[in-house]
Amino acid sequence: MTLFEEYIQASRGLAFVATSKQNQPSVRIMGFAPDPDQPNIWYFNSKPNTEKMIDLAANENVSIITPLNQNGARIESNHATMRRSDKKWADIKDLFANNKPYLHAHPDVENEVILVLEIHSARLASYAGTEIVNFD
Repeated sequence: MTLFEEYIQASRGLAFVATSKQNQPSVRIMGFAPDPDQPNIWYFNSKPNTEKMIDLAANENVSIITPLNQNGARIESNHATMRRSDKKWADIKDLFANNKPYLHAHPDVENEVILVLEIHSARLASYAGTEIVNFD
C-alpha cells in the first residue's frame, strides 16, 4: 500500500470539497470511494439538481481536504477537477459495498449523478511532516 492510499484510509471516505462560482466559494462534506486501480480517482454521488451540480457545471476546478485523523493526517489539494462521470451506479457500487453510512445517506443512489474527482497533485500532511504527490 502506498502512503497516499494510507492517507485515503485515514480519511474514512470523507472529503471537504470546495467549489467556486462567480468568485463565490462553497464547501461541503462528501463521501467518496477511490478507484482501486487509480487511487487519485475518487467517485461521489449527488442528487442531480443541487447547488454543487450548478457550481461544477460552471467550474470543474475544486479544492479538497480530508478530515484529520488523530495524527493530523490529511490529504489536501487545490489541483483537482470534478465532473460528471460516464459511469453508472452499477459500475461503482461494489466500491461502496462496505460503507453502510454512505448507502444510508443515499437511499435513491441509482437515480443520482456519479461524479468523478481527479486529483492531479496533493499534499499529504500530518503533525509529523508533509509530502507532495504528483499524478500528472
